[in-house]
Amino acid sequence: MSGTIPRQRRRRLLTIGPGGPLQGTTSLTAEPVESIYDVLGLIATCPARQPIEAVVITPSSPRALHDVIRSAEAVRRVDPTVQIVLRSSDTSTASLSGQIDHCLPPEADADVIARALDGDDTATLGQPPSVQTESTDSMSSTYIIGDTDLLESILEHTNQVVPLAVRAIEQRTSLGSLTYHASGAGGPDSTPVRRGLTTWGHLSGGDTATLEPWAGWLARWIALDEMINGLRYDASRDYLTNAWNRRSFEQFTVAAINEARQLRRELTVFVFDIDGFKHFNDRFGHEAGDTILTSMVQLLSSVVRNGDRVGRLGGDEFAVLFSDFTAPRTAGSRHPETVEVLAHRFQKQIKDLRFPELGLAAPGRLSISGGLATFPWDGDDPTSLLRIADQRALASKRRGKNCLTFGPSDD
Repeated sequence: MSGTIPRQRRRRLLTIGPGGPLQGTTSLTAEPVESIYDVLGLIATCPARQPIEAVVITPSSPRALHDVIRSAEAVRRVDPTVQIVLRSSDTSTASLSGQIDHCLPPEADADVIARALDGDDTATLGQPPSVQTESTDSMSSTYIIGDTDLLESILEHTNQVVPLAVRAIEQRTSLGSLTYHASGAGGPDSTPVRRGLTTWGHLSGGDTATLEPWAGWLARWIALDEMINGLRYDASRDYLTNAWNRRSFEQFTVAAINEARQLRRELTVFVFDIDGFKHFNDRFGHEAGDTILTSMVQLLSSVVRNGDRVGRLGGDEFAVLFSDFTAPRTAGSRHPETVEVLAHRFQKQIKDLRFPELGLAAPGRLSISGGLATFPWDGDDPTSLLRIADQRALASKRRGKNCLTFGPSDD
């Protein structure tokens, strides 16, 4: 009706970070949540009558700003209409321009946030400016990149060590604009970024006499970044088979469950072990046993889909996470049927596996027994899914060798 006065809009916000409930006289409904995963779950499941208008993020420390971009991207993938409000006094928030909608002082209350959401520019005192092109003349008034920034980039695994380091060189020299080339032989005026016998790339944009010591400095940071990445990789893998170790497998499963929850998709954990593996070890020796385990993981890793993962839980017990959320390769196929087909295919491929490198000590046909558990029906966290899949694997063992158990009805 044209004469009807519209009902006041009911505004719903989610808040992450320290500071307690938002104060103010506005009609905002601010709900504190513990993590970005809770935010994504609430946005994905909120009723149409109570839409979430914005997410207010208050970082607990300057280092936490690195997570703001990831959080904003995740929110926008679920619902691009939700606004992102950052409450922070850190000057480096300028680099978040375009990633967030409003940057407010940390003391901003609910009234200030409401005005910002309504487009009141006087409320957004902390609105992030566009990234400035810094010159050597204004360098003293801008943020100077230091070793701490480079260390944080390495530890946070942001893949920004080289751009940050190159920018730091520009700030600390009279050189205006440098270019880093990661490959190729480099031009006649380029300076190799080298340490020892290793050359990572070349710097160009300045004279060699000035760039040479800085190129060596950059090489040390790149070497440190590669070393940390190598340690990170080693810490996530089983030393023998190169499968994901249990801790990393569970961490990946946490992320996969969160993605499955957002996309409203299923995922399945498949736990299995080799039938009579102790017999193989006793008969052919531990070296032959190691060859069997390594060959099996190589086989499985070569046939899994892009989003699936193979993990070693311990001994001869393994797990496969079926979490490929891409469109099905076969029109009309669905997750449970596809996983069942894959599990049986794994079972057959392992049975057909041969070990010519063992010569006369090669064992006969292998077989596996396992169980499967599916999110969200069997559990909503890695611990419960692995436990149920393991229980079903034990049920398969009780039924004899070369068995798979898919659900309670098969126990």
